[in-house]
Amino acid sequence: MYALHGSILALHIFGVVFWLGGLLMIASLLARVPEEVGLPKERFLGVARGLFEATTNVGAAVTIGLGFVLILMNPGVLRQGWFHLKLVLVAILLFYHVRFYRRIIFLEDHPSESTGREYRVIHGLVSLLLIAILMLAVMRPF
Repeated sequence: MYALHGSILALHIFGVVFWLGGLLMIASLLARVPEEVGLPKERFLGVARGLFEATTNVGAAVTIGLGFVLILMNPGVLRQGWFHLKLVLVAILLFYHVRFYRRIIFLEDHPSESTGREYRVIHGLVSLLLIAILMLAVMRPF
């Protein structure tokens, strides 16, 4: 049973890397969109959308799906305070996930209506959320 739990946990972490790596890459790409004109701008948006669909969505699905499996394998975790905070931070990540998708769709129709600063700030926030989630999961402070 321990080997199964370890394997699922490893795949869950792999999903997190895929998901958050994709979000960070998309933030970096979208931060460059306002600086570009014409075809390069369209290419950045196309790459961002492809990355979102191929990597970020898959990573989020794997992370969340295997997270539910891990909870089913150890339901006692639902009574731990650190886990509640972790779930709140994951909910915030889901908010940014949906926001990125909506921004990509919007920018495909209105490529001039964005600022690089917005995405650099989001990149920083996603990075901080990643660090906070990892610290909670590893240290389990309360």
